[in-house]
Amino acid sequence: MSVDHAQHPEIRETARPPTLSLALAREGPAAVVRVGGPLDLATVDRLVGLVDRLMGGRPPPVLVLDLSGVSFFCAAGVNALLTVRRRVASAGGTVVVREPSPITVKVLDIVGLKDEFITE
Repeated sequence: MSVDHAQHPEIRETARPPTLSLALAREGPAAVVRVGGPLDLATVDRLVGLVDRLMGGRPPPVLVLDLSGVSFFCAAGVNALLTVRRRVASAGGTVVVREPSPITVKVLDIVGLKDEFITE
């Protein structure tokens, strides 16, 4: 079904899904990934892919995930965090979650994983 925009000029098809932003930095020996936007089924592969690339070669001993900018978090995000933690641990590293956004904390609490991640 299409919309006749001439009859409904107030309707615009400009809505785009928010995109995930990932920024990588170093703090001493730790790698810090600042995550912004939705962490959902459409975006989690980008985060997991970045972590996979970081774990190749000389992986950092600590991976800090700054989740303060996460605007949406669902089961796919939970699974991504568990996958990231497993992959970092298999390389001998540790994952630290920094400043999780309120929605991230709420979802992790609902699924019983709030205390599973080291937070700062």
